[in-house]
Amino acid sequence: MSTVLQVLASALTSAVVVATVVSRCHRRRLRLAGATFPCRVWPLTGSRLGPDRSSLRKARAVWVHDVLLVQHGWLFSRLLALPVRLPEDSIRFAAPGEATGLGRVPLVMELRLDDGALVAVAAANRDRTLLAGPFLTAAIATLTPRRD
Repeated sequence: MSTVLQVLASALTSAVVVATVVSRCHRRRLRLAGATFPCRVWPLTGSRLGPDRSSLRKARAVWVHDVLLVQHGWLFSRLLALPVRLPEDSIRFAAPGEATGLGRVPLVMELRLDDGALVAVAAANRDRTLLAGPFLTAAIATLTPRRD
């Protein structure tokens, strides 16, 4: 009986190692597409992402033209392509508790997708230009005035 358990434990360990290696390869490929940034993405209206903000945990994203590629999942990573029509408004500061794990004052940008759905993407303040991507003018509202 202990031999069966050893074989099962060995098979499980092998599966986890293989999944980890594949996941790291996927993350590396995403980084090759451009500068990535940590983010959180959640649906606001009419999106296929899921029912609420917890549908996507912390993820990494990169802009490729007007498509936001979002990779999430630690062991079995998934890639989500969000074709963006335009930002709904300027980048804004996140409300307290709206986007956790992204620094003290994260930023949120609401994006209108090609299918009409509305999603929110939050990122750390230091990643403002990476969050804005091709819609750089949306980042202007959160710039603080220079004090000399």
